[in-house]
Amino acid sequence: MLPRKRLHPALRLLISAQIVTLMIFIGLLVLVSAAMTSPATMDPETDEITDAGAITAFFGMLILLTLPWYRRAPLVPMICGAAGVFVLQTDPFVLAVGLTVWMVRCRRRWQWAVAGVGLALIPLSAVIHLLRLGDWPDEDYQQTGRMLVTCLTVICLGLVLGISLWARQRRSTQRAQADAQSAQHSSEQLSDELTRRREREDLAREVHDTLAGRLSGLSLQVGSLEQTAQRGDEEQLDDALRTTRRYADQALTDLRILLASLRESGASSAAPAQTPAGIPDLQDILDDAAASGLDIRPYILLDGYSGAPAALQRAILRITQEALTNALRHSADQVVRMSLTGNPQQGVRLGFGNRAGAASGFSGGSQTGLIGIRERAELLGGSVEVRHEGEEFSLAVMLPWVAEGAVSAE
Repeated sequence: MLPRKRLHPALRLLISAQIVTLMIFIGLLVLVSAAMTSPATMDPETDEITDAGAITAFFGMLILLTLPWYRRAPLVPMICGAAGVFVLQTDPFVLAVGLTVWMVRCRRRWQWAVAGVGLALIPLSAVIHLLRLGDWPDEDYQQTGRMLVTCLTVICLGLVLGISLWARQRRSTQRAQADAQSAQHSSEQLSDELTRRREREDLAREVHDTLAGRLSGLSLQVGSLEQTAQRGDEEQLDDALRTTRRYADQALTDLRILLASLRESGASSAAPAQTPAGIPDLQDILDDAAASGLDIRPYILLDGYSGAPAALQRAILRITQEALTNALRHSADQVVRMSLTGNPQQGVRLGFGNRAGAASGFSGGSQTGLIGIRERAELLGGSVEVRHEGEEFSLAVMLPWVAEGAVSAE
């Protein structure tokens, strides 16, 4: 809903003054008409106002001066108008003006009760004037006056009810539109926040599974390098240095890809997001883990893996990388049993088992690896089962063979 244009205060004051002036003018006309319904206020012989009529007109005009308060304090013209109807037996015009605004703003039961009393006074005033017309000597005048009083009463009730109900409906519509706009704004903010949170979680998983894995391998390799240097074996030292440099280069490449993904323009052409290449990618992960000193005993039986959806391949690669990294960190004997089986009909099952060391990875560490594995599996509709019985640790992951276009696990 577009915001309403607000008028200049001076122009708004001028319009309000014109409206009040018009209402006072109409009230004067109605006051004169009401005075003409009774011989006590208007002499039938001379058509001149009587003393009682002059007093009634004076107080009636004083009541009209309460009209400027019809918006700020509608109860004021209502009370004064009701007093005019009962005491002075004048017209209910001022009462009707205040009553209209009062009904627009009604919220509680007592307010509606006051509105009901005000509505009842309008036909009551009509009855009073009809009875006063019965004292008029001219029968034609009586008939004309009764028709006029009846018509004015019906018009008055119709305007009060019509304007008040229309204004309430308009206010209700505006309030509903404002609530809908506020809800939409809140929904957009929540959606943006959820999107940013999901992006942060994706980035955290990617940093943990790539850069953290590379740095962990680099740290272990540096430790092996120190031992090799202490032994003084130059040939092994050269191999260890080359392996260390390779880990550092891989970590630097991963860091560049992650930084490129954070740029506003996305990843640059020099560092595009890598597309899974099937078995070769899986073999690279196994070779890296073996080069770090991990004894892997794999059992791999995959049907159609190279043609599997990219999301599934990425999930398998990242989960395998994280599981082997944790085994490298926390295995007691650096031996891990790995099974990877599946096909498009039954999905993929990954299994990892090793002897846990004194500070078990998933049970004693930060458990960020397990969280990342669970998140990747759940993104594809899979499940994760972790067991730690005695010295044996096992991890089982089930992944469905997702179709292209499913949520990416990266």
